[in-house]
Parts: sequence; C-alpha cells; structure tokens
Amino acid sequence: MKPERTPMSRRPKPPPKPKTAERFVERDPVEVYCRIRPPENPNQEECVTAVDSRTVKLTPPDSCFAFRNGHAKEQQYKFRHVFSPDSSQKDVFDYVAKPLVSDVLRGKNGLLFAYGVTGSGKTHTMQGSPHDGGIVPRTLDVVFNSINEYQTKRCIFKPDGMNGFDAQCESDASSERRRIDATPIHPKTPKTPRYRRDTSGSQDSSQRIPDSSRIECIDEDNVFSIFVAYIEIYNNYIYDLLEDLSDAGPSGRLQTKILREDAQHNMYVHGCTEVEVKNPDDALEVLYKGQRRRKIAYTRLNCESSRSHSIFTIRVVQAPLDAQGEEVVTDKASMMVSQLSLVDLAGSERNNRTKAVGDRIKEAGNINNSLMTLRTCIEVLRENQMTGSSKKVPYRDSKVTHYFKNYFDGEGKVKMVVCVNPKADDYDETLPVMKFAELASEVQVQRSVQPARQDPGLLPGRRRANQLFKEVRRRLEEEGENVKNLEVDLTPIYTLAPAWPAVSYTAETRDDVIMKLKAYLQKRIYNREKLQTELKGKILTMHTNVVEMEKENLIMKKEIMSLRSLYDDAMAKVRTLESMLLNAESVNESLQRKFTDYNNLVDECNAVREERDIAKSQGHLEKQRMKARLKSKLEIEKDKLKNDMQAKLCEQKSKMYHSQVRALQEIFLDNNQTPGNVRVPSTSDSDLHQPRQGSQSSIKGSTSDPKLNISQAFLTPDLRGPAVSNQRHRRSRSQGADIWLDHRPGQGDILPTAGGGSQVVLQDVEILKQRDPLAVPVSKRSSDGTPKVDATTVQERCATGIAYYGTPSHYVPSKRTKL
Repeated sequence: MKPERTPMSRRPKPPPKPKTAERFVERDPVEVYCRIRPPENPNQEECVTAVDSRTVKLTPPDSCFAFRNGHAKEQQYKFRHVFSPDSSQKDVFDYVAKPLVSDVLRGKNGLLFAYGVTGSGKTHTMQGSPHDGGIVPRTLDVVFNSINEYQTKRCIFKPDGMNGFDAQCESDASSERRRIDATPIHPKTPKTPRYRRDTSGSQDSSQRIPDSSRIECIDEDNVFSIFVAYIEIYNNYIYDLLEDLSDAGPSGRLQTKILREDAQHNMYVHGCTEVEVKNPDDALEVLYKGQRRRKIAYTRLNCESSRSHSIFTIRVVQAPLDAQGEEVVTDKASMMVSQLSLVDLAGSERNNRTKAVGDRIKEAGNINNSLMTLRTCIEVLRENQMTGSSKKVPYRDSKVTHYFKNYFDGEGKVKMVVCVNPKADDYDETLPVMKFAELASEVQVQRSVQPARQDPGLLPGRRRANQLFKEVRRRLEEEGENVKNLEVDLTPIYTLAPAWPAVSYTAETRDDVIMKLKAYLQKRIYNREKLQTELKGKILTMHTNVVEMEKENLIMKKEIMSLRSLYDDAMAKVRTLESMLLNAESVNESLQRKFTDYNNLVDECNAVREERDIAKSQGHLEKQRMKARLKSKLEIEKDKLKNDMQAKLCEQKSKMYHSQVRALQEIFLDNNQTPGNVRVPSTSDSDLHQPRQGSQSSIKGSTSDPKLNISQAFLTPDLRGPAVSNQRHRRSRSQGADIWLDHRPGQGDILPTAGGGSQVVLQDVEILKQRDPLAVPVSKRSSDGTPKVDATTVQERCATGIAYYGTPSHYVPSKRTKL
C-alpha cells in the first residue's frame, strides 16, 4: 500500500498589478482650427471652400502638379471649427483664444500658433488692425478687463532670471519704483524696464477699438501682475525683440539667446527681457516696439513677408492676500505663475514661386526646415500614441520645437489655427498644410492640471470684507464718530438662521404665524444638520490631521534623539578641538616669542654687519689712498733710479770709448815701431779691466721695478771665458795695407740688451775709409776756410779717421774684420 502523499500546497496567484496612474491620465487632442482668407478678387479661381462649420473641401485646379500627373482628386478635411471668409476677428478670438485666456488666469498654460503658407493671413489673424484687433490685442484687453481690480502695484513681483518670480514687500517695491522713475530711459533700462510711450512707428491707439469682454469667476482674494516677453527665431537663432540696444554691444545689433531648462524642467529663454505692464496700452506699446525689430522682407508672394517665427508670451503672476486682505503673501510657495504663448509662424514657400535670391533663399530654407521638424515631431508623437512605442521625439532639431516641448508633453493646452489662401495658385502649398493639420488633430496631449500650491489656510472673501470695513469706517468718520479704536475681525460667525419671527398671534393670524414659525424652524433644523455635517467632516479632518501630526511628532522625536546624540558627539569633538586649539595657541605663542627673539638677533646682526661694512669701506678708502701715495713715491724712485742708471751708463760708455781709443792708439804706435810684430794688448791691462770692474761694482739691481733689475751681465761682457776661435787662422792681412792683424780671443764684449737680446762691443777694430783717387783727401778746414790736406802716414790717417767718426756707436766694421 502506497503511503499517502501530502497534497502540494498551491501558491495563490498574485493579485493583478494595479494600473498605473499614467493609464488613467486624461488626454485632450490638439485643437486645430481652419480660417479661410477672403479672396483678393471675387472672380478668381478658388481651390478651398467651406462645406460646413467643421469641414473644408480642397479642389485641385488644372494648373497643379497632381492634375498634370493624373492623381488629382477632391479631398475633404475635418477641423475643430472652420472660419469662413466672412468670419470676424471677434469670432476667431471668442472661439479659439478666449478659453486659453480663462485657463491662464486660473493658473494653466496655453499655446496658440498660426500655421500656413506665406500670404495666407497668419499675421493678420494674430495682430489684426487698429480698428479690428487680432488675437494678441484682444487677449491683452480681456486679461486686463478681468484683473483690473485685483492688480498689484508695480515692482511687487520681479523676475529672478531663472524662469521664476520673487515677491517683495511694499517698502522694497516703493524704493524700487522710485529708483526706476529716477533712472533715465536711455541709455540703459533695468531688468524689468519701464517703457514709455514712443509714438514713432507704433500704431495709432486712438483708432483702436478695445475688446470689452472679460473672464468671470476670478479668485478675488488673489492679486495679479502681468509680464510680457517678445522673441523671434530667425535662421534657427533666438533674438530678444525687447532687448535694450545699449547692452547689445558695439555693433548695436540684437544678441542671440539660448534655451535653458528650469528646476521644473520647463524650457525658457535665458536672459530674455520681461516687461511688467499695467494696462493694454502699455502692453501694446511693447508689442509694437518688438514688431519694429522683426525680420520682414519683400517677396513676390507677399510684400511684407515674415522671415522669422515670432513668439509673444503673456505671463500671469498671482499670489494670495494675507488674513486681513491687505498685504501680499511673499512666500514663493504660495505664488502661481502661468503663461500663454501666442506664436506667428513664418509661412512655408517654394523658391520657384518667390524667385528669392541671396538671404531670402537662406531664410526660406531655415523656415522650411523648422516647419519640417515640427511636422516630424507631430508624426512621432502620433506614432507613439497609436502603436504604444517610445520613439524619441526630435524636439532638439529645431529651436521652435525645443521651445514648445513642454506643451506637447502635457504642460498646457495646445491649439493651432491653420490659415489658408483659397487662391488656386497656392494649391500645391496648401495641400501639405492640410495634411499636417489632419495629422496634428490626431495627436493627444495630456490634459494640463492646475499646479498645486501651498494652501495658506486663509478664509475666502477677506478682500471684500476688508473693503466693506474700510467703507463703513469712512462713512463713520464722515458722520463724526470716533473710529480710532475700531478694528475688524474677519473670523467667521456661524448662525443657524436669522432672528426669530414674531410668535404673538391672533385668531386670524394664527395659521400664518405657525406657518412662518414652521418654515423658520425647518430652515434652522436644515442649517443645524448642515453645520453638524460640516462639523463632523471637520472633526474627522482634524482627527486625521492630529493623527498625522502625532506620527510626525514621533518621527520628529526620534530625529531629535538622533540629532541630540549627534550633537553630543559633535560637542565632544568640539571640546577636543578646543583643547587642541589651546595647545596650538600656547605653541604658537612660544614660537611667536622665538620668532621675535630671532628677529631681534637678526636686527643686531644686521647692525653689526652694517658697522663692519662701514669700517671695511673706510679701510678700503684708506688703502686706496695709501696705494696712491706709494704709487706716486714709486714713480719718483723709478724716475730717480732711471736717471742714475742712464748717467752711469753714459759714464761707462765714455770710459769704454776712451779705453778702446787708447788701445787702438797703442796698436797703431806699436805697428809703426815694429811693423812685423803687432802687439795686442792683453786682457790683463789695467785700462781695459778698470772700467769693467767699476761698472760691476757701481751698478746695483732695483728692488721696486723688475724692468730696472738689470744684472751685471747686462752691462759687462761675458767673463765666463774667451771666445772660441779658429787656431789655424790667427793672423790676416788687412786689405789695401801692409798690416797684419792678430786674431785673439777676447777682442769683443757681448752685452745683453734691455729687450732680451745681445749686443757686441768690439775691442779690435779695423777702420777703413774710402777715398776718391782723383781728389785730394781733406779732413778738416783751416781757420781761414781753406781745406787742409790729410796726413799721408798711417798714424795720421788713423787719427783723422777716429776724429771723423766720433763716438764708438758710429763705428762701422769692415766685412773682413774678425774677432
């Protein structure tokens, strides 16, 4: 028998996941309207006709491409509403723009743009004429008609530069107004400039017929302020048409702006000028100023063709009043900002019709590219909604779609007015416009929800109650009553019914009194039950709030305990750091003292060094003076020594000269006496050795100048030994005479010179003279001037030769003279 198995427990199926809130988000389609322009010529051929209030029929003419290709067929397109050529500007505004004005005054955003080919009436639909305004002027009229009684004073709200606003008290706003009034209009304007009337170039406001309609059910306990901005997108660049040209740089042209995303992920133009306006005339003046700066050019299809996309934005800032209904609550969380963007898109065009050249071709290309990007975004949105895919929408491919991104993502209601020209020549351009309008009408946009803001918990009707109290007080003052201590209390007073009716009756009025009393009691009972119901609801609400507050209180207590522990730890760290700080301060003080001592020591060292430098400089000067004195003394000694040396040298030379002369005389005398035997004076003769010894003993070296330190060898011949001579040739015969000369060593002295060389002083010299053989030799002249005949003897000739040549420095030895 098989054992029984425990039945397997089945896990219960998980409950189905609740549908996300995104599935239940309510969506609204893009509302597309069509407006047919009145024909310029009643007899012209038309291709667009209105079938009914929601249908348009498009008939291809014979001149269109589709007709020539054989694909022409009549088509019908559905719209939210079709405005026939007879429709007025008032009809278009009431049906299209007035609901958007109501939404923007209640805190919701809106987008309205005009789309169509060039010359189809887009700018006329948006701007209109002075006597019949378009959507933009009528929107401004209705806005100010609705909030005229609830506007704040100027400068209560001011832009913060990040797509938001700040609120300030009345005193700050008053000082801001005084500053703006004192500031000249030119050259600079404040960030929220005050524009004055400039009638030059603006439309004549005297012919304008304002719209008198208004929006009802405005929250009377709020205050409102209107800001306007005007930008254009030209060649895919954003320009601020209200920019002060004094801040536009040296070129004087408008500067390009960039798109940014604020904290709520809304796109805005950074650095765009937002002007606070208080009436429609001021707003229209700002509008006309921007229109004068728009890019408009002439084309063959339109003499004033818009070459850029213009966006006029109206921003409504509202904030509640305080409990007394007098001052504005400046809390930013209680403020509410909404905006309405009115867009005039440039018309698509073809160059083969406009015949554009130069800049017009570039402008047309950028316009067509931006409109194509808008069409692509609409197609991707429709595809994602139809198939449930999440394909990325290329908003960033164009500045127009990037700026409108938030509207298509559900941040406001989107409406589009398609303007068409029924002229048959525009059929080929009108056909893609109709297809785009049909495509856009199928796109679903998330329904915009009024943004949540902090409930200040104030009672409604406080503004009116405050106004009534002021009126009563004014009347009492006029009647002479004392209202100094009269104050108003706006707290609610609950009553069950009015005062009791009369209860006395007679027989005739018994039934009437009973019926009145019954009705009074029934009303009293109804009010009591109503108040009890309200009281129960408030009690339940209060109980719920108390429970939540208790929970929050417990959470806060836990947080306080944790924070207290953190605080204790932090305090312990602080005490530790304080002790460390005290130690560091003591160390710092000791280091400071050491540093002071060191600075004092450095100062002392510097003083000593300066004294030493001064003494050193003085010693250097003294040394220079001593050196100069010694140098001058040395120069004197050198000159004196030089003079002495020269005198001794001359004396030595003269002695040598005389000794040589005596030696020669002795030689010649000996030759005459003994012709065959020549006596040569020996080196031991006293006449020869006496001057040398005298020169050696009298010349001393100088110790001050090395150049004057001349050794004895410089002035005396070399006495190291006799000169080397050839012993085989000891005698030679003189040329031209029968005289034999003995060649003996030591006949000349070699003396060193001052330049480092040597000089030879000959002792045995043969002096030769050349004579003219035909002339009579004359050596001297007699006292009477007659020539004297030279001597014929050898002695006389030698004496005459020696007297003729003079000093030994003029001796010229013969080539045959040998030492």
